[in-house]
Amino acid sequence: MLGGMPVAVSAGHALTRMRQQSGLDPALPERYIVMACVRDTDPLEQDRIDRSLIEHITVDDVRTLSGNIHTQMERLSRLTDLIYIHIDLDVLDPPEVMGHPLTVPDGPTSEELAAALAVMFRYEKAAALGLASYPADADPDKTTLRAVYRLAVGAVKGLQAR
Repeated sequence: MLGGMPVAVSAGHALTRMRQQSGLDPALPERYIVMACVRDTDPLEQDRIDRSLIEHITVDDVRTLSGNIHTQMERLSRLTDLIYIHIDLDVLDPPEVMGHPLTVPDGPTSEELAAALAVMFRYEKAAALGLASYPADADPDKTTLRAVYRLAVGAVKGLQAR
């Protein structure tokens, strides 16, 4: 799946020259990566994920603000200097990203994910948030833009709670 390629490249599993030319060398160790709310992978991608040291936060973890969110943030805080949190908007439940071609049913709502971001950004090492895949041309009523706003507000709430 092309959407998973940034993780594969960062972890040193693909496009080594591109990674090195972008200044990410050495590769990011798999144990520094946590994937959240992943629900749709192709068979080869899933096999690679299953054989990796990548940790996971489930949709249910996000919905319930489970202790696994804290477990992963605490683990990453011990391992790394800074934590970057990246969200592809197609992780959200389809009604909030109607114009996105890669949505998958049963994702978290933006309110649920915003609450999880508030928890994550309480951690001092949570330093950056990336929001990707906004379908601007396919969002005439700005439903997805409002979801993006809610996610950003969730992160800010976490920062304010530090």
